[in-house]
Amino acid sequence: MAEQVKVFKNLVDQVLPVTATDVVLHTTSSTQRAVLRDLDCIGLGKGATLDLDGRTMNSGTDAGVLERTKSLIMGPSSTLKLKFPASPSTGFKGLLFFSGVEGLQLAEGNGSDGSFTSLTQIGATTATNRGTSGAVHVHSTTGAVTFYRNLLGSVYVHDATGTETGSFAFGGNSQIVEDATYIYTVYSSTVIYRRHFETGVRTDLTCTGAAVKIPADNQGSYIAVHGNFLYAKQNGQAGVVSITNLTTGATTHKTDSDFTVGGYSDGGGLVVNTSGVPFIIEVGTNYWYYWNLDTDVVTRTTATSQSSTEYGNGFFQIAQGIAVIFGEYDDGATVINTNGGSPVRTRTTKSAGGHSFTLNSSNVNSFGDRFGVAGGVVAIPARSYSAYVAGIDITED
Repeated sequence: MAEQVKVFKNLVDQVLPVTATDVVLHTTSSTQRAVLRDLDCIGLGKGATLDLDGRTMNSGTDAGVLERTKSLIMGPSSTLKLKFPASPSTGFKGLLFFSGVEGLQLAEGNGSDGSFTSLTQIGATTATNRGTSGAVHVHSTTGAVTFYRNLLGSVYVHDATGTETGSFAFGGNSQIVEDATYIYTVYSSTVIYRRHFETGVRTDLTCTGAAVKIPADNQGSYIAVHGNFLYAKQNGQAGVVSITNLTTGATTHKTDSDFTVGGYSDGGGLVVNTSGVPFIIEVGTNYWYYWNLDTDVVTRTTATSQSSTEYGNGFFQIAQGIAVIFGEYDDGATVINTNGGSPVRTRTTKSAGGHSFTLNSSNVNSFGDRFGVAGGVVAIPARSYSAYVAGIDITED
């Protein structure tokens, strides 16, 4: 039988949703065979493989590169695919910064439970790469993830790899917080700084009514944003939270003795659980509480963190409805899970067996006394890859 031989060279640049698990590179019909002589792919992400009719032929590198140097023969009715590990559409991404030997770290999580899936130190501790609070933003057009690290009134900007790309002055408070559009800090009892993430334009808010609470540097509590309101608490001993309308600037106070958590606050912030219920959570030296913003009820429980001198806010949301709060004493980590009924607290420390939130699990007191996290649950950017496939198709007449 006569055969037709055709040379093919395919170069594909494609953007795939991160949830996609495979993509077809080449197929043969029932009367075709193929010989692949060159295959080179980049930008695949970690865990990609080359699959021929259900058999793994090659595995990509952790850097997302897959190259085949040997010829590959495809029989009739065959399919050659790139396969990717199953991935959720959202996950945790964070930049962690410590004044102790933990230094500067990049963290990732699956966005569904209270643990990291990867943790990488990208820099040793210096006088300038520390911080006391942070924020994370996903660009509305490009999907790029950017981290913001606050230190002594300057905010340092880091790209998704943790590389510092710029900075800007932003008041003098130790704490910043974000929503999807703006980054905020309390500048004074009557002024809240507000900066647009993507334009860099400041539209500061002049506040009226009650005084806006200013989180203290040492012993400081939190600022949090939910809906159109900013919540601010000064320190662990305070029993008052200020609530500011972010449209009008009108500020009121909520007073509750259950807001008092002890001499020091490890930190606090906002979580929204899987049922859509918003909570503000705070952990301190003597108590922790959760404040249901839908019912406006504060529930406090006795529990000690033993933290003392601590600058900044150790709070971050690692998954929907799950908060982690770092503490200075024994490099503690408190996890609060607000999903599935009443919120539940668990706590681990270095000397009590360690935890997964640190690289130096046996090195007690490696957090230092000045630390923070820029991170949260974000949309995972689409997979942008390039694939070059070349060879010959052989068709029987």
